[in-house]
Amino acid sequence: MTLYFGDMLPPSPEDESRREHVLVGTASPVKLDVHPIEHHLTPNGTVCIASFHEKRPIGRCAIPAGSVQDFLRMDLFDKPVALALNVRRGGPGLEGSLLALVPMERAARGGREPDEPWKASVPGSGYDAASGSDGDHSSSTQLVGIFLGEVVRFEGDRREPASLLREAADMLACVIRGQVASVGGRVIEHLTAPPES
Repeated sequence: MTLYFGDMLPPSPEDESRREHVLVGTASPVKLDVHPIEHHLTPNGTVCIASFHEKRPIGRCAIPAGSVQDFLRMDLFDKPVALALNVRRGGPGLEGSLLALVPMERAARGGREPDEPWKASVPGSGYDAASGSDGDHSSSTQLVGIFLGEVVRFEGDRREPASLLREAADMLACVIRGQVASVGGRVIEHLTAPPES
């Protein structure tokens, strides 16, 4: 294995803006199973949410305990979603933020009643109904990135050292195949290795 789960929290915007990074994504949507799990590294006051693809773990993140039910009720993952990996140099090698790309209308709809009878009285609703649109033409193709977790590839494990883009694509392929292990054991192994002469 050359890819490891990193932190459960996204990097700060300041940290992101200072480093070279690339963004890669899946060519087609994938089906995810997303639900809470118990994990010993979960920060206090949060719940660990794990993401699985074909029963293999691909990400885990922490969200505030009070937001878990609202998050799950949104049904963001009831349909397949595209995945993106934002990879940047840092830490022990490369770090990547795994994102689910969810249509904005699905994210905005979370918690709203699906039947909105008041829409029939809004001007233009006849056209919207006939065209299959909900009236918000700008959001139909916009995507929202939902953070699923961080992954790490150590510098010594890189497969494409000459190209950050190709390395990022390989990292995303490993994520989708579920080839991700816990970073803790790898860090201990790295720290206890004898120095190279």
